[in-house]
Amino acid sequence: MQEGYLEQRLIGQQFTLERADLTDGVTFFGIFYHIHAATPLHVGDLVEIVQANAHGLTVIAVTPHQQGEFHHGRINR
Repeated sequence: MQEGYLEQRLIGQQFTLERADLTDGVTFFGIFYHIHAATPLHVGDLVEIVQANAHGLTVIAVTPHQQGEFHHGRINR
């Protein structure tokens, strides 16, 4: 299997941030990743993975969380 294959298939995936994702990181396919972003992230934000490597996942907020609003994640972890 090509190196980085697991990380590359995460690009474009969307999920809703939970508190543990922001404090501890996130796990996909049994692999732990730190989350990086150029802008502040908040619990409940719908984010998309735009870059992935062994150092972590870079995400952008697709839909910022609104008070009283909840988005279901789009990817199984």
